Amino acid sequence: MIIPEENISYAFKIVLIGAPGVGKTCLFNRYCFNSYDMNTKMTLGISFHSTYLRIRFPKIQSKNELYAVNSIFDFGGQERFRPMLPKFLEGASGALLVFDLVNFSSFQQLEYWYDMLINHTGSLNIPILLIGSKNDLLDKTPEAEIVSDEIIMEFVKSKDLDGYYKTSALENYNILKVFKNLTNLMLEIHKSLAVVY
Repeated sequence: MIIPEENISYAFKIVLIGAPGVGKTCLFNRYCFNSYDMNTKMTLGISFHSTYLRIRFPKIQSKNELYAVNSIFDFGGQERFRPMLPKFLEGASGALLVFDLVNFSSFQQLEYWYDMLINHTGSLNIPILLIGSKNDLLDKTPEAEIVSDEIIMEFVKSKDLDGYYKTSALENYNILKVFKNLTNLMLEIHKSLAVVY
């Protein structure tokens, strides 16, 4: 979809970060292309795509359809790509911090990814949402292997994150909601009266 420049009111950079294999690329592909591939390979370096969300200014009448453009960056979490991470995070307007709900090790690594985000975004004032991926596997996984809601909420509280969502790229569960909410949070930080609809 090509949107005329005069219809674009805001441009944001969103970064997806987290341990390798947590489902960042599946989340990215489901949101950007409404596709899902069971055989998704590990991201090599960075994937990038821009999407548009319609916005409105509730107190202002406009004849034009207005949009926020989100440039979404999916970063490969493997060790060999980490030297690229500081450059990749620069100028981010918002972030999705992703872990796998049925992989406790991926949750333990969140501390590292959070610190990288805070140290390299160039601003402490960006909205960060915590994303628990692979919600569709919860019913098929022994309880001992599932990351508990209690420790997830402790992490959210301790880092003062802007929200937490369970998602499933396979079932397209909460994907659009996550990106709409993050966009509204970014609009709020820019003291915009606009909202996504």
